[in-house]
Amino acid sequence: MSTRSKLFTTGAALAASILLCACDGSVRREGPVEPLLRITRTDAERNRLWALDEKALTLYDKLNRRLLRRVILPEWVLAGEAHACAPDVVLDAAGAVFVSSNVVPVLWRVDPQSFEVTRIALTLDSDRDKDVGFTGLSFAGDGTLIATGATFPSQWRIDIGAARASKVASSASLADALCGT
Repeated sequence: MSTRSKLFTTGAALAASILLCACDGSVRREGPVEPLLRITRTDAERNRLWALDEKALTLYDKLNRRLLRRVILPEWVLAGEAHACAPDVVLDAAGAVFVSSNVVPVLWRVDPQSFEVTRIALTLDSDRDKDVGFTGLSFAGDGTLIATGATFPSQWRIDIGAARASKVASSASLADALCGT
């Protein structure tokens, strides 16, 4: 496991506020911590809003802003922004939601009706010696999932059915465009 792999953080490890310890042993709480991650995607056809944070994927009714469901992604990991671009969320034509990790080659699929979560561990055709996670998820016109490497600049074609990711290209401009560097 590389050094970057050891820098994972999970949503469960994040606190809602910071506890500070004084020299005398007393503890004080410093206000709420801003979320480290907030990615939203709108499903206009179904009047839904999906929001991803460090802890879960949350679904809202877009019309009345009512919380509909919180979905925990099993074994979901992410690296902080100092180590990788943010993970991403994309919806397919049927309304299924796909969430990436930004540090491991795994996707989570959330069924739009049952909200059942399927963890899809992807086999990489190259770069198996690197921490490969994904950002910049989008579906091509033919339904193929396209992703950008979150930990190093690369573009990938993902076959969800075969659980396989094929590297298409490497380019520093990809990471610059998506991570804002």
